[in-house]
Amino acid sequence: MRFFCSHMAAAALLLCLGTGHCLAQQQEGSRQEPDYDEIAAKQVNELIDRYKLDDIQAFKVDTLLQHYVPIYNEEIRRVRDAGASQAQSYQRVVDFWGDFLDNEYKKIFTEEQWKRYMKSYAGKEKKKRDKRLAAARGETVE
Repeated sequence: MRFFCSHMAAAALLLCLGTGHCLAQQQEGSRQEPDYDEIAAKQVNELIDRYKLDDIQAFKVDTLLQHYVPIYNEEIRRVRDAGASQAQSYQRVVDFWGDFLDNEYKKIFTEEQWKRYMKSYAGKEKKKRDKRLAAARGETVE
């Protein structure tokens, strides 16, 4: 379970340092269904503050997270329920969703916002994830 929690902390990076942590706390607690609206709203507010998103960008990010946070959480639950204990099982899910969300954020952010994102901790994690994904495909990345 400790590994699962650490991967949920990594998932926090996946959803830009907020959402995954909320999911981990809720999953460890009463096992009740997370409030996805609240999770997405917190994440959107964090992104608005950090990257100065305008109203349209905030709407797009909110819509994106409202739709995909429950799907991501369901995939993590399926991995856990399947009895996966290897780090790679969780890492694949976290990497897939991290890559997906980064690609979506890049479409939504301005060039300047994306540069700031890539200089942040989330950007550094993206670079690490890109290397893992390339290695999984048998490619090398510098």
